[in-house]
Formats: sequence, C-alpha cells, structure tokens
Amino acid sequence: MSLSHLATTTISNPTISGNPLRKSTRNTSGSVRLSNRTPYTSCELNKQNQEPTQNGGIDRRNVLLGLGGVYGATATIANNAIGAPMVPPNLATCHPATDDETKLPVACCPPYSSATIVDFKPPSSSEPLRVRKAAHKYNSDDIAKFEAAIAAMKALPKDDPWSFGQQATIHCTFCNGAFDQVNSKNLLQIHGSWFFLPWHRYYLYFWEKILGKLIGDETFAIPFWNWDSPKGMYLPKMYQPSSSPLSDDTRNKDHYSSVIDYKYSMNDPNPSTPAQIDEVVTRNLAELDSIFKETLQLPALFMGKAQRGGEAAANAQGRNEGLHNVFHQWVGPLQKPYHNMGNFATAGKDPVFYGHHGNVDRMWDIYSKLRGQKVEFRDPDWLESSFIFYDENRQVVNVKVKDCLTPESLRYSYAPEPLAWTTIRRKYKKLQNAAQTRSAGDSLKLKPVSEFGSAPRNLTEPIQVLVQRPKTSRTKNEKADSVEVLFIDGIEVTHGSTARFDVYVAKPIEGLAGPHNGELAGSFVKVPHAHGGSGAHKNVSSLELGISTLLEEIDAESSQKLVVTLLPRNGDVVVGGVQIRLVDVDDDDL
Repeated sequence: MSLSHLATTTISNPTISGNPLRKSTRNTSGSVRLSNRTPYTSCELNKQNQEPTQNGGIDRRNVLLGLGGVYGATATIANNAIGAPMVPPNLATCHPATDDETKLPVACCPPYSSATIVDFKPPSSSEPLRVRKAAHKYNSDDIAKFEAAIAAMKALPKDDPWSFGQQATIHCTFCNGAFDQVNSKNLLQIHGSWFFLPWHRYYLYFWEKILGKLIGDETFAIPFWNWDSPKGMYLPKMYQPSSSPLSDDTRNKDHYSSVIDYKYSMNDPNPSTPAQIDEVVTRNLAELDSIFKETLQLPALFMGKAQRGGEAAANAQGRNEGLHNVFHQWVGPLQKPYHNMGNFATAGKDPVFYGHHGNVDRMWDIYSKLRGQKVEFRDPDWLESSFIFYDENRQVVNVKVKDCLTPESLRYSYAPEPLAWTTIRRKYKKLQNAAQTRSAGDSLKLKPVSEFGSAPRNLTEPIQVLVQRPKTSRTKNEKADSVEVLFIDGIEVTHGSTARFDVYVAKPIEGLAGPHNGELAGSFVKVPHAHGGSGAHKNVSSLELGISTLLEEIDAESSQKLVVTLLPRNGDVVVGGVQIRLVDVDDDDL
C-alpha cells in the first residue's frame, strides 16, 4: 500500500494472517525461523489441539526453544513457549503496588472487589462513527465540549468508577503490579509486550465512551496529539491554560513552547534557533520513517514481545512503545518520583496522557494499514487474551484482543492527516551527509574496537563493540525471507528509576571504529513505575531492533562485521550482551 494514500484509507475487516511469532527453530544457515506451522487457523481456538489444565489454560508441554547467544539463551523475538491467553485477574486479590522512589504503597485497586462480569459485545455497524481529530486543530467549540466532558468526569464522587481519578487509576492497576496473574505469582503487567497496544486501545475506547455519556453525545470523540506532524510536535495549546480542566501542574512547563525532540533525555536543553528546530523536526520524522520500515515484516519489533498467561512480564518494548516513553519523560517533571506523566503509576492523572495515547493508537492503525490490515499475530495466546474494564453502561466487561484489531471495529476512526515522515528521507540524508563530512578525513579519530565479551557491562560511558553478522550481501529474496535483527540482551535498570540509551550502527573502517557513531537504530527508554512488593530491585529487559533497511542506507551490506555503539543518556544501566541474528518471517507476512 502506498504511504501517500494511507491517510485516507479505511479498511474495516482485518485478514487473520501475518506472522504468528510463536515457536522458533534453526534453519541450516543458522538464522532463526519463526514457524508458520500452527494448529490454529482462525481467531477461534481449535479445541482439538488444546489440553486444558485446571485453570482452563493450555498444557505447557512444549518449552522455549532458545536462540542461544552471548547472554544466556534469551535472545528471542517472541516468547516461544506454548502457553495460554492472558485472563482477567481475580478482583478480590488486588493489593497495593509500591513506589520504589518513595517506598510508599500506591493504591491502584478499583473501587469494587467483586462484580458481575459480562462479555463485551463490539458496537454495531449502525452506531455512529466517532472521528478523532488532531488536538492542534481543535477550534473553540471543540475545546469547550472536551473541557465540559472532562469537568463532568472530575465532578463525580471520588469512589465512582467513572470519576477522573478512578479512570486514571486503571492504568496503575494493569501497569504497576496491583494484581497477580490468575494461578501465578507473576504480576499482571501489559507494558513491554504485545499487549501494550490492544490494552491501551480499549482503555481509551471506554474513557471516550464514558465522556460522551456524561455530556449526552454519542458522537463525542477524544483528540489525538499529532506529534508525528511538524506542527503537532508541540504540547497542544488546549492543555496549557492553568484554569482549564485539561491542565496539570506537575508538567515540565519549560516545554510548553518547545518542539519535542524524539532523542530527548532528562534535562536536555530545548532547541531554540530556527536551524536547531528544523534539524530536530527532520530527525524526528526520519526516526518515524525508520520505525515503520524496519518493523513491517516482524510485528514484534513494532508491537513488543509475546507474553502468555501465567508468565513473567516480557519486558521487551516494541519501537512504538519506546518512542511513546519519550513523551512521558518530556511532559513529566524532572524531579523524582516523576509524577504525573513521568510515572506509569500516575500517568492517567494528566489529561494529555489520553491525547498522547490517541496518537500511539493511531500509529498502530497506520502500521496495520501499511501491512494490508493483516493481523499482526495469529497466535490465539494473543487473540484470545482478555482484560476487564468498566464500561459506559456501568458494567464490568470482559474484552478480548481479537475484537479491537481495527479502530473501525470499535466504531471510531482518525481524521486524515499528512504523513510528513514518508517524504523526509532525502532531506535527512543531506543532513547526515553534512554532519559526517565535518568529521570525515580525521584518521586520528579512528580507533580499535573489540567484541562485547561474555560478561555484563555497566553503561556508564559509551560502549562501542564489533559485532559479527550472520550473512553479508543478501539477495532481495533472502531479505524477503528474513530480517536482520540487532539484539541488546540483559538490560538491567534499577526499578523506580528513569533510563535511556541510544543504539547506533556503522560499518568499520579497516576493522576500526570511525569518527562518528553512524546511524541511529533505535533507543531503550524506560519510564519509572510502581510495582507489587517492596524494596529496590533490578528490572531486566531486552531490546530488539531491525536493521535491514539501515544497512542499505549506510552501504554496509557487504560488511562482515558492524560497529555498534551504545550511547548512555541517563540512568544506571547494565547491558548483558550484543548480537545480530537473522530472523525468518512467514511468506504471507510480506
């Protein structure tokens, strides 16, 4: 599908196909094959291929088929165990989370400990289609209606499940360990996994429906913060007046008139001159272009790793979520414990959270359309996973991932907006060439570089390593069959703290590292959040970045090894290993 036509394309019926990202096996060339052989042929579970356990899940007779690697055997794109769908928690078992910064309990539980749970019925096609508009294009009437809806929600009693505070707490409940998973000691956590996007889609859906109910307007639609547009790369003005119910006093007000830099790290100065702003906007758009190009063949690179019912959190964010995290840090305060947008436990207390996630959801919609609306994962462990929400009819409803695969299936859509990042590559290349020309020719800046080694390393200063590629000069067909993926394994960050490091890739110059880091492949960005239990501990994560397109653009396809640079930006980070693998994709994913 042409990018230029995306903004006006609407596809209502997704095709149940695409990359399931389940069991992996090795092929003879050493690449990782993500098998497209599955006993399931549709969204519905094939009951003949299940053996239910006592809790109704799937018997875990097949265990992980690890890829191996320099850091244990955890370098996988997906969690390869045959597990079970995620199921809603037992409401009666909710417990406080703990904020590692303050050591204080965080009340995340809903205002009810039991409820009659009913199955969610997707809206009828006869229901009016709600159209979400870009926040920076809201007129005075649009703003007045939105403010009236938020004011009505904030006026409700604090223990009302519809109230603004209780709606905000929902994010804490599912994102900060207020529940253990059913029949498991593992906490319920939807960040850093393939649940990140569908869960937030439902969250915004019910928030929007409740607001519409409060003002008696079934066509009411929430705004989205259009931060992928040059004019939208500023905090929308509608959220800024202190007298507005859309304001929040905890934000970093130094950013109220500044353009967002996707490479922002805590305490970075604002771009100020026209030249700086133009460069930031160009690099922002180029990063968006890279995110889409490098992830289309492997949805886990965009969506996040697989996580199955009963298992520990995957802690492997897709590139959509990684970019999303930057905005949480940029909007939130600089001081610990980083409330409100700066901490997942409190993020929902800032109205701009919902505008931000509106665009995160819109990015998923664009991504799906680029893939021809094929479902990202055919795996029933994703499609049949379910969550609970309090709906606009004051019922607790059980929702399933398979019922929210397109906005239209929930009777909303996004107003068309130009996709400026689809035409930025030429301008970005000129910018990169100018920067590299300034540093080229200085042979004194060439330096030796070695492999990462087998021991974890503290990322207190840049780590620059030489990484072996599995294969060079791949043909077009080979690239269609597999994606070259850079794995950063064993990432440890102290829980409750913020962290960021950027990953650059360059081709070596006669085995040496050149004078510049090369091309940005992606970033690891962590937002602090509360968790179940007490005491400081490490949060171990991984980062997987597609680099197939990047290698073409830096003319490194024939290089047997690459120079990978991990550039620390903030936080106390330990990295366990760096490796490159070929990951096979399904033919019907192309």
